[in-house]
Amino acid sequence: MPFINMISERREQQAMLIRRRKQLLTVLLAEVGVLAGVFSFLGMTNMSLQARLHRAQQEINKLQPTLELIARTERDTQALMPKLRTLTEAQQHTERWYATINGIARCLPADVWLTGISSSQTQDSEKKKQTTVITLTGSTLTQQQVGEMMLRLNTIPTFEKVELHYTQQRSYNNFETVDFEVAARMQTPEEKEGKDESGSS
Repeated sequence: MPFINMISERREQQAMLIRRRKQLLTVLLAEVGVLAGVFSFLGMTNMSLQARLHRAQQEINKLQPTLELIARTERDTQALMPKLRTLTEAQQHTERWYATINGIARCLPADVWLTGISSSQTQDSEKKKQTTVITLTGSTLTQQQVGEMMLRLNTIPTFEKVELHYTQQRSYNNFETVDFEVAARMQTPEEKEGKDESGSS
């Protein structure tokens, strides 16, 4: 009887071992399946990323000529900036002088005749920079017309200050006239110090 019980125990042990092996095999197969799924997912993700990277690289290759054109345009623009600044400043100075001369022409009373216009650079002691002074010489009939001309000249936006240098009575062919000299200081724009704008006519 005891012998039979030992065989029964061995059979149970073998059956238990077989069940454990099956469980382990099932767990192992499940883990292998999970790993295979993970690796498949990673592989698919990697392939997707590679495809996206390839497409992005193709887009970059397509855009490369445009990027090079933009870079070349920026370099050309930077190279032209000094010339553009010079042209802009020249245009501003030209417009400033045009507005000044046109303003003088509009401000002259009817019986005032200019005999000379000159410009010169002077050192402004208050602002410590060079300023342009326009000197007007001419003739008129009365002192009042000189005063009226100065009042009108003060309305020109580019003039900062208008000063009378002198007036002088003189006779010309039994005709009384008043010679005058007026200096108008121009407002100083933002420009390089020491830049020579002098000239005369």
